[in-house]
Amino acid sequence: MLFVLNLYSQNESPFENLNFIKIMSSNNNEIYEHEVDKLKNDKTSELDIIKKQIVLATKYGDLTKVLKLLNKQIDIEGESPYLLYRLGGINGILASKKNFMSIIYLNEMMKKFSRALDLNPNHIPTLEAYIDALQNAPIFFGGDKRKAKNLAERLIKISKIDGLLSMAMIYYKNQNNEMFKFYINDFFNELSSLSICEIENLKVYFSKKSNDFPLKISQVSSFFEREADSALCALNFYLSSSNFQKNFYSLEWIYYLKSKLLFLNGKPDESMKLIKLSLDINPDFELSKNFLKLYN
Repeated sequence: MLFVLNLYSQNESPFENLNFIKIMSSNNNEIYEHEVDKLKNDKTSELDIIKKQIVLATKYGDLTKVLKLLNKQIDIEGESPYLLYRLGGINGILASKKNFMSIIYLNEMMKKFSRALDLNPNHIPTLEAYIDALQNAPIFFGGDKRKAKNLAERLIKISKIDGLLSMAMIYYKNQNNEMFKFYINDFFNELSSLSICEIENLKVYFSKKSNDFPLKISQVSSFFEREADSALCALNFYLSSSNFQKNFYSLEWIYYLKSKLLFLNGKPDESMKLIKLSLDINPDFELSKNFLKLYN
């Protein structure tokens, strides 16, 4: 098993995924160090080596190393909305680990997202992430529910499907069931009208969205058991794209999502194969164990 899951909470939710971030297994430190050593002999430019190191550190869940490398990349290339967005996201993940550094990481997350939007107020991945951060962070650490809603309204005008999903998340977390239903229904209607499975070049379509946006579609669709076809196409794209190298999520969770979508799509045999694969990776993964009990 390459990665172990943070098992402190496995309660399924349509808008919570930090519980499924992979962390490096101590059994793989030696493998990871060997891969790092091989890169030292790389004859390409410093920037290319940094980018390869980022992919490697991401693969093994070494998030503090990813943070340092992204800062090095910014030192060479200069600030960009995308790199600041990634920095903010890594800081947010590290803040969620609830250790003595969490406050520092939380402050850095808010600063990086804010700076990214200074450079490009319409940067879709940053808007999506910043809305979530503003909604969840305490007020004295920069949380601002009103600002989150205002940014979600802006996001709807720029990218309707992203904005509707963000607005649904806001009302879900605020326990406003009526408004949540309104926006989640609009989201699924928009997802249906997009006909994702018929889009010839999904790479172009998803290029302006966050790397894990197809995964978010899959998460929400599998939870509410709606638009399984579209979600399955989005998830298959995610698994086959180069962005999968930047995947932070545990494979057992991703296979669990795909299994649910296949089941909803009338393919129980394929679904069960993936559930068992999920449990091969992590035999203690409760979501897959419960799904297997329920439908086997």
